[in-house]
Amino acid sequence: MMQFIKRISRLLDPRPTNSNNNSAPTDISHALASLLYEAARVDTDVTNKDLEIAAESLRHLISISKAEADQLLIDASQPHNRPTAYHPLTKIINEQFSYGQKCALIKAMWSVAHSDNYVDPNEDHIIRKISDLLYVAHRDFIHEKINARESESLKSITPTDPTE
Repeated sequence: MMQFIKRISRLLDPRPTNSNNNSAPTDISHALASLLYEAARVDTDVTNKDLEIAAESLRHLISISKAEADQLLIDASQPHNRPTAYHPLTKIINEQFSYGQKCALIKAMWSVAHSDNYVDPNEDHIIRKISDLLYVAHRDFIHEKINARESESLKSITPTDPTE
């Protein structure tokens, strides 16, 4: 009788018994890739430039190869891997990243948002939300937004020949 009760209670227990639950990323690389892909996806127009900037940012944030960054973003783009909540992702980042690294992530998200030279209100919203969940001060949030915009505009300026 006791075995039967234990089996029933295990079946009714809402907590997952398998530690390999794929519903939420469990490491920093997947969490970062998910957030960078969300910044690209949220304006409903994911471009190659969005993904290139996201991959480059991911490479710099966690020192991985281009192939690894591309694979992480491919994984993050799959509908079954998209986050339903940002709290689990930001919890991982809060536990493992310094304040400066969190600011670098916010700048990376702004760079993805600025990739098409227009920041969609949905992009602004998600970056603001992630910034709040990462406990990034508003002044740093704005500072990273300006830095990303300026660095993106500097890329579009072609250098002139100083001998002319």
